[in-house]
Amino acid sequence: MQRFRSNFILLSIFLMSFVIIAGCVQQKPLEKLGLITTTGLDMEGKNKLKGTIVVQKFDPMTTQSSTKVITSVAKTSKGLRQQENLQSNQRLVSGQLRSVIYSRELAEKGIIQLVDTLNRDAAIGNMVYLTVADGSASEILQIEKAKNENVNLGTYMYNLIKQNVEGEQILSPTLHEFNHNYYDIGKDPVLPILKVQDQDVVITGVGLFSDDRLVDELEKKDFFYLKILIDKYKAGSQEIGFKTEELKKLIVKDANYTKKPIYSKIFITIDNIRSKTKIKLVDKKNLRYKVEVNLDSRLLEMTEALDLGKPSSVKLLQVRMNNLMEKRIKKLLQRFKKLGIDPIGFGNEYEAHLRGRVISKEEWDKQYKRVIFDVHVNNTIERTGVID
Repeated sequence: MQRFRSNFILLSIFLMSFVIIAGCVQQKPLEKLGLITTTGLDMEGKNKLKGTIVVQKFDPMTTQSSTKVITSVAKTSKGLRQQENLQSNQRLVSGQLRSVIYSRELAEKGIIQLVDTLNRDAAIGNMVYLTVADGSASEILQIEKAKNENVNLGTYMYNLIKQNVEGEQILSPTLHEFNHNYYDIGKDPVLPILKVQDQDVVITGVGLFSDDRLVDELEKKDFFYLKILIDKYKAGSQEIGFKTEELKKLIVKDANYTKKPIYSKIFITIDNIRSKTKIKLVDKKNLRYKVEVNLDSRLLEMTEALDLGKPSSVKLLQVRMNNLMEKRIKKLLQRFKKLGIDPIGFGNEYEAHLRGRVISKEEWDKQYKRVIFDVHVNNTIERTGVID
């Protein structure tokens, strides 16, 4: 009986403590919070930051939401938050942050301190998208006012990046991926570059980083080759152009087709691309790498009528495509080597051959200068997708 009474007392104390603790938990009614969905950071003078945020606000009377753009100036990210709260009638929280924009000026100076602030905020998930503005971040986030439309720019920015990642147009630029590539010796981050065109935000390039500093930019025509080297294609598409002489043997000689082509070159589009790239260090002493790219694709469209009814014709087209892709990839890799950046991760492969020894960044930077690339592309056209 005494034991039962003791257990009952302990249980009562536990339940009372639970009720007290539950009552002390800070309540967060949605209508009292301003949800930050997107934030932009610029340099403001010599030692200050300019922050621009898009805040989603809920009206409990109408069950509708609206957005507000707030701009502030401070020396630190936390200082920006304090200034932003002074301009809001709702407490600002970052739990719904979906994208961050850094100005080109900031990106060229280095952004790791600002990225580290995101890492230290427990409310921010590691799937937040990081981007770079071609000019200023505030210009991008102010287009909502310029257009005078009730556009949820935070959602728009998130969907702009997400659908292009899912459509295999760009590499995923999440906070997790940036951290992984930055802290991993032998690999550098890449982030999409945004620009305002006709009062809309568009992706115009891919920023190449050395550590946390933006050093160069890839144009759209090279997105495809960068993704092939870093990631797998599952169902992508790509336009490829050839000089007319290269495919002259395949051109259909038929009166039904125009004798004066619209284009000065022959362009084809391949889709349903599935790729797999193997990078192997074949000569450790001379740092020679074999880069083997295997592609399966479907020929979807041609700007010139090509006779692809024979296996030999399809084979010739595949050879031409392989040669062109190999040249483009080699040119891209030599560009990376000249810049001293390694977005592909050749340093990772080198370290894997050191039998457990960890290399320093300085050591890899020195070794990277003498790397040799052997590139081989094997593209198989499974279907032409057109009537031959």
